[in-house]
Amino acid sequence: MPRFSLLFISLILSIPFLRGDDAVALWNNGVQPLLDQHCVKCHGPLEQESELELDTVEAVLKGSENGAVVVPGKPDESLLIEVFAPKSDPHMPPKKQLSDHEIAKVRTWIVALGQPKPEVAKTERPEIPSTSTEPSTAVDHFLAAEWKARGITPAQVCDDRTFVRRIYLDLAGRIPTREEASAFLNELSGDKRIKLVDRLLASDEYARTYREVWDALLMGRRTGRREQRRRDLGWFDFLENAFKADRRWDEVVREMITARPEKKEDRGSLLFVFERRNEHQQIAEAVAPLIYGTKIDCAQCHDHPLAREIKQGHYWGLVAAFNRSKNVEKGPPAVAESAVGGFVNFTNLKKESQPAVMAMLTGRTIDEDRPAPDVKQEDSPDGYVDPAASVKVPKFSRRAALAEAATRNNPMLARAFVNHTWAILMGRGIVHPVDEMNSKNPASHPELLDWLASDFAAHDYAPRRLIRAIVLSRAYQLATWTGENAPEASAFAAAAEKPLMAEAIARSARIASGRSPDDSDLRQAFAETFPDVLPRVTRATIQQAMLLANSDKFSGLYIPQSGTASELLAGLPSLEDRVRGAFQFSLTREPDSEELARGVEFLRSRNDKAAQAAGQLLWALASGPEFLTNH
Repeated sequence: MPRFSLLFISLILSIPFLRGDDAVALWNNGVQPLLDQHCVKCHGPLEQESELELDTVEAVLKGSENGAVVVPGKPDESLLIEVFAPKSDPHMPPKKQLSDHEIAKVRTWIVALGQPKPEVAKTERPEIPSTSTEPSTAVDHFLAAEWKARGITPAQVCDDRTFVRRIYLDLAGRIPTREEASAFLNELSGDKRIKLVDRLLASDEYARTYREVWDALLMGRRTGRREQRRRDLGWFDFLENAFKADRRWDEVVREMITARPEKKEDRGSLLFVFERRNEHQQIAEAVAPLIYGTKIDCAQCHDHPLAREIKQGHYWGLVAAFNRSKNVEKGPPAVAESAVGGFVNFTNLKKESQPAVMAMLTGRTIDEDRPAPDVKQEDSPDGYVDPAASVKVPKFSRRAALAEAATRNNPMLARAFVNHTWAILMGRGIVHPVDEMNSKNPASHPELLDWLASDFAAHDYAPRRLIRAIVLSRAYQLATWTGENAPEASAFAAAAEKPLMAEAIARSARIASGRSPDDSDLRQAFAETFPDVLPRVTRATIQQAMLLANSDKFSGLYIPQSGTASELLAGLPSLEDRVRGAFQFSLTREPDSEELARGVEFLRSRNDKAAQAAGQLLWALASGPEFLTNH
């Protein structure tokens, strides 16, 4: 019996019925990542040894110069399996032996390739809602159709306690106070969730929260002097006012790229370019996810090794858009731009020199006159709108031309914002990872992404409408999954557990202690220790544990003082009431029977110091994973 037969048989037996459409899931979830990691470097977009490409199903089935490498349905007759075997000659990958489990994945996929695909009636595909459809209804329509097609029963809609905590964290950047939660829970109207959403979206807290999120996404985490500089130069005001006024997102992006504010309220927009201090490649790498939804860093030295559509020319084209720009350090901050120069070439893997032209991923190229190689351009006043201006503006501005191309007839712009917003609220993007929206990462629900992006663009790129649509959808309001056989996260059939942003932890910790939410020192301490926003993988660190366990800034919140939660709880008549109160302050819920019993036991053991004990209980709850997660 061949070496892998027993493992292969056990793997097959674990899958009740293999169908042709299972091959797609097996490829996406197992085989493609495996080949990308071990094979595509030599057999993909960059190199095609033996004329073999292994980055797509079509390429694999096409085979090599020597013929087929996969025989659908017959792994034992497939050359791809043969070269994976130990001591095979040739052996692939050359310097690594794939595990039995990894090879079994490929075998299972080859078997599935040979199975007939079930006929799918046209009626099984979701109908496209009309443009007049309420967007939250459209979200539910697409997801419900997908759940039905895949035989998924979603989780139940969450209770009011879960919803009020979740929506405050997502829209106000903090947990609700006990009074806010109680008011919502005691309201009897059937549309109270809608009313709460609309009230929060109209609040200053919403604008501040989304400024914080997008500041971190666009500019990276900075504290101390760098944060103060962003505040002083108006970057925070620019972003916050954009969300407060529900400003068109395409206008916001145009201001950031052009970096030439004409209105006082837009003066901070230039920080997007200015803060990167004439590092034109850094600017290009920051712009790409904003206007395309995908990073293009991998295309600096060669075409993207996995996503064929991303070429070196796209990377250097974005660089060229900014390499005439230079910061003005004297006087008010500004980003100057020359009318001449900035023509560069880049070298591809074949050692060929190519001119960097402003080529967009949309297929559009921004035209400009390019001088002959032996012609030196002279910088003349004729090249500027106002030659006497302190910061001259060229008549042809590369930044302005890029801003126009990025925000006009560019469907990727709307898709990028929709995908990021979905990830912020739902825990992962419709395309995952959220900043890799390219051919290697297909959308889990392409029709939904297309519909929301079209609706977003058609309604003036208004962020508030999109956010409202998502949080009022059934999918957003589902409970987390309990029990076994949880659906894949990409199905959005249950609520995801989302790590809180640093700012939300700091504010929520103060509310749990019975204090006002804002404390700049505490917020900065958490921003330095919990810097991630939309992390691909959530990892706890020693520094985070030390802040929660040993920092006086955090633990000091729960030292009893007049009017704080610790003092209020100590004044309640029974130990049971104190435990319930602690859970209400911190987790916006009631304790279960075991939690109640253990909490009472803890407080009874310290009954001589009731306020300190109540504070320690609150501290323990605020340090736990439930408090640090939106769920």
